[in-house]
Amino acid sequence: MPWSEAHVRRLFWRAGFGATPAEAARWAQAGQDATIKYLLDGARGLAGPAPLLGGRPLDPLNEWSHRALWWLDRMVRTRRPLDEKLTLFWSDHFPSVADTPLVLAQNRMFRARALGSFRKLLGAVTRDPAMQVFLSLADSTKEAPNENYARELMELFTLGGGYTERDIREAARALTGFRSKWGDGGLQRIWFDPSLHDAGVKRIFGRRGRFGADGLLDLVVGHPRHAPFLVRKLWDFFVTEPPDRATLRSLTRAYRQSGLRVAAVVERILRHPALYARLDAPDMVKCPLVYVAGTLRLAGLGVTIEDYSWLLEQMGQFPFDPPSVAGWDWGPAWLTSQTMAARVRFGNAMLAWNDHPPLEVPDGAGDPGLSPDAQLDRALDALGRPWISDATRRVLVDLAAGYFTDLVKPWQQGKPRQQRADMLQRSLRHLILSGPDAHLH
Repeated sequence: MPWSEAHVRRLFWRAGFGATPAEAARWAQAGQDATIKYLLDGARGLAGPAPLLGGRPLDPLNEWSHRALWWLDRMVRTRRPLDEKLTLFWSDHFPSVADTPLVLAQNRMFRARALGSFRKLLGAVTRDPAMQVFLSLADSTKEAPNENYARELMELFTLGGGYTERDIREAARALTGFRSKWGDGGLQRIWFDPSLHDAGVKRIFGRRGRFGADGLLDLVVGHPRHAPFLVRKLWDFFVTEPPDRATLRSLTRAYRQSGLRVAAVVERILRHPALYARLDAPDMVKCPLVYVAGTLRLAGLGVTIEDYSWLLEQMGQFPFDPPSVAGWDWGPAWLTSQTMAARVRFGNAMLAWNDHPPLEVPDGAGDPGLSPDAQLDRALDALGRPWISDATRRVLVDLAAGYFTDLVKPWQQGKPRQQRADMLQRSLRHLILSGPDAHLH
């Protein structure tokens, strides 16, 4: 099938936060190779001015809700959506809960290393203050090794199995020696103190040696289970259909031959036909951050209201606050009666709350002279042309037709046509934002 705008929209949603109409047209014309090269190698940075709330810039270090808005803003304004999407992936793969300065620094580290060497990323995570505090790696000594990080390193971060309790205990010994210093302002620094490290011989995965932290990390990424484990997790982040055996072998081989570079795997996933299956029936559920960031990005809006932070929390995904060391549950788990109600409230925040909501339809802005189809297209244009199914389009067109007859809702009867046109645009835009199609990509 030729490369089309539908392919671009699928790619930009899975590898970012959606494609605007201009982006869809531009990259459909450029072709698949150029589009994927842009996602992998395009210019970094943020587009447009930084957001202001009440005339003041975001203050993530001092305002709790602003750290969520700080990251949401990056998702909306990024010039490198794939980097930002993988920052989200790594923050879930390596979840931690810590003070704001620590998690912001960790977030920047994930972004800088998003597509590079996994081994180097793992080394940075192991020494990262937010992770060291969260999993009690700091101040783990040879006299009392803490096993928290060693266990999650193997179970959640690199292998998913294939290790023993002895491997965990010995790995904890290898990880001893990191020391922390705290003051009135919180954590001041973490450093390695050789006097606290267990320099004795360990036996890990059947191999003997005086392993330290780096020796242990080399062992886990060299374990036969590591490459298939990480490749499968990356695949599942982009594609809903499980990989067949040939695909998994091919991706695993590419990962190993590249020296464990993430980009080598991700590029092949972005080129795989399975990512573009059923373009007319998307089946991956948008997590709350992707749902909100994508809505703003397509509509050409920035972060202008503080409501997004608590709405994301109600939807089940407050940035920097994963529910456990295993991260968030993905897929249909995002869609519960509670979280769906929060997504409806998101539509209210976009269209109705406050004096001038982000997607405001001012009185008199509607056009009663438009046909029902044109009414719907006008609403879709205002939202950046998000995908809707043919069935949804028929329902919304029927709704639009009913707004200009007195045979429908009593509360519409007797209202002037201009007022009905305004109400119709608000209703259509809200239904597009909160309807079932909006939650899939």
